[in-house]
Amino acid sequence: MKKTFLAIFALLVTSMPLAAQGLKGKVIYVNPGHGGWTVNDRPHSTINYEAMDTMSFFESKTCLWKALELRNRLEAAGARVIMSRTTNGWVATGDKNATANDRFETYDDGTGQQQLIDLFKIASQVDSINPDYFIALHSNATGGGDGKKVNYLLYMYRGETGNDYAKGSIDRAQVAFPFVYDNPLTVWTVKETDRYVAGDLTWMGGTPPGKPNALGYTGWLAVLKHRVPSFLVEGSFHSYQPERQRLMNRDYCRMEGIRHFRGINAWFKGDPEKHGYIAGTIKSATEVIDLPGYNYKEDTDDQWRPINSAVVYLLNDKGVRIRHYLVDNEYNGFFGFFYLKPGKYTLVYSAPGYEKRSEQVVVQQDRTTYCKPRLHRISQ
Repeated sequence: MKKTFLAIFALLVTSMPLAAQGLKGKVIYVNPGHGGWTVNDRPHSTINYEAMDTMSFFESKTCLWKALELRNRLEAAGARVIMSRTTNGWVATGDKNATANDRFETYDDGTGQQQLIDLFKIASQVDSINPDYFIALHSNATGGGDGKKVNYLLYMYRGETGNDYAKGSIDRAQVAFPFVYDNPLTVWTVKETDRYVAGDLTWMGGTPPGKPNALGYTGWLAVLKHRVPSFLVEGSFHSYQPERQRLMNRDYCRMEGIRHFRGINAWFKGDPEKHGYIAGTIKSATEVIDLPGYNYKEDTDDQWRPINSAVVYLLNDKGVRIRHYLVDNEYNGFFGFFYLKPGKYTLVYSAPGYEKRSEQVVVQQDRTTYCKPRLHRISQ
């Protein structure tokens, strides 16, 4: 009897699905939203640039920055990454909004990397490949127009809220959400406990437009019309103007890509990264910003004037200067240090017209240490 029981138990154990352990060998499809420099690629003016200037904000540009860092982290962990595009400026043949900056869509750019922005073609490719994970990276905008004081994180999957049509989408989104929300450098207008993880049919409302696509899938978001567990993530609201200024910094976008990696890595129960990161914003301690195109939420960190062109020095535990970061002129005050060995460091903040200050920080593996120094003006 005992032998029979053990045999049955062994059969049950071997027939149970094994928990995923790590990213090695997993196939991850990353879709950076949009793709070109057209009016459909969410251009916006910033403090320094007019809308449609390629130096200004384009959602297509910032999504790519996030995606490239996500790809790098995934590949370092052993995953195979497929990206719908790896450059910005690709449009479909005949696009009436094409500009001189655009190149035409093709399946091969000469290196074997396809450049796709057509949503049906992306969905078809995803359905054909059937990867282990699919993520589409975007940022959001309010329906009420630019400059609204709304900024939250949103995950949308194909289906109704609580009923994912590609099973596993909800679970993946719920695991990833807290990792991506972990960004104290922004001003969230919704608490993490009130998280938005929703089905596109419920969130968008009404009847999904048109008939099912040629693959037989229906829904609001064309890029999700496939069988793979997946979601589209609106990482923040670029219509919240202080956040848009932060998104103008490529390293700020890279930090979001790292947070997406942590969510995916957690889903596959991967090993933690052996290094850590530092990210921060340097601002005035007393000066409130008052500029057109910077409508901030009152009584938050966004009221304080970011210090352009500040320099942040990184010193090791022996007091030796090992790196520095020059803050840009885009009114975000962002600085960041990547791939640091765990341990104690000192940050020294310097900016013309402001008092110099320093602080000690501890870097932990697989974590980001956040700093928000505020400097006082030197009395004249």
